[in-house]
Amino acid sequence: MRLRKLEENVVSGSGHKLACMCALLPLSGLVAAALLLAAGCTTCPHPDSGGWEDVFNKDLSNAECAKPGWAWDKEGYLVPGTGETLFTKKDYKNFVLDLVYVMDPTANSGVFLYDTDHPKYKFEVQILDDHHPCYSNEVPYQLTGAIYGRCAPRKVASKPAGELNRMTCWCEGTRVRVVVNGEEVVDADLTDWKDPLVNPDGTTVPKWHKGFPALGTIPMHGRIALQGIHGGKAVRFKYLKVKEL
Repeated sequence: MRLRKLEENVVSGSGHKLACMCALLPLSGLVAAALLLAAGCTTCPHPDSGGWEDVFNKDLSNAECAKPGWAWDKEGYLVPGTGETLFTKKDYKNFVLDLVYVMDPTANSGVFLYDTDHPKYKFEVQILDDHHPCYSNEVPYQLTGAIYGRCAPRKVASKPAGELNRMTCWCEGTRVRVVVNGEEVVDADLTDWKDPLVNPDGTTVPKWHKGFPALGTIPMHGRIALQGIHGGKAVRFKYLKVKEL
């Protein structure tokens, strides 16, 4: 019931409304902006994406996956049944991706962007159960909203496992912005990543990223993809919407 009530604050009719998580107001446009400013909230970075294109059709006919397993559950969540990644068939360039998700405890997953046929030409926006004790010593660039292994989020903005989270990713060429629950956690220019092994802040990439190119050199377009079950725990996705710019 709690999740359903939270969804009602994000969703109205057939699509979800702009919902600044600091206020949880199911309003959009100038009225919402005026009310939020009056309440002292100067930014509301999640878009009103209700009328946007669905990332995945209900029959998943616009999706690709190496093995069957992904399916919509009775609550309308897209759920992985295996560890296989689910890809869009379509390539996207200059777009905004908006979604909500709910994690199992200790979940570790992500959203792949600019994913091409080359297995190492892509990046991942991380989704993690940050609040679980098992991740208390996690490297910052592995927390929710991070460009995984490359760019740490400014803060932990995720909600714990079992609660509704919202994420929006703006991808405009080399500029990537990530907003989690109303907080902008990443605003990065990928051209700053000139070294494939060392990040601009001086941190080194994870050892399993050795052999990946510098982020600033990858194609700035590609498929959108969802990571499957990773570490035995799942993330359920809902209201996956995309708008090309």
